[in-house]
Amino acid sequence: MRKLRLTAADYIVMALLLLAGGAGIWWNLTQGIPTAQKYLTITVDNETVAELSLAPEDRFRYSFPYAQGQHQAVLEIEDGRVRMQPLPEELCPRGICAHTGWISRPYESIVCLPNRIMVYFSQVPPGEAGDIDSITY
Repeated sequence: MRKLRLTAADYIVMALLLLAGGAGIWWNLTQGIPTAQKYLTITVDNETVAELSLAPEDRFRYSFPYAQGQHQAVLEIEDGRVRMQPLPEELCPRGICAHTGWISRPYESIVCLPNRIMVYFSQVPPGEAGDIDSITY
């Protein structure tokens, strides 16, 4: 039985695939540059709790209710970035939402599944339709 060997063409194809993948990653990272004005949306139990307009120089803490209003979660907002402060371990055992760290780009989000909390950036101001062309009934 003959052993298959890699040829020069195989190495060229692999190099081209690696270059294309690296170029795609670079393109994605450079095109996701944070904008000057950001809009932050906070939802709990699939209901919008707050929609905030953030400027790059903003620095404050924002607290909002979760778990049927029995507890308060705290977001730290600084220089156009957002992170969630740790929640009590009995309510969020793994603390993945706090371990997410700072988010600043439109494709990043903070999610806490046990408490159904989602924090994400949007491109359009609160209350505007965005990219909707028409509505069909």
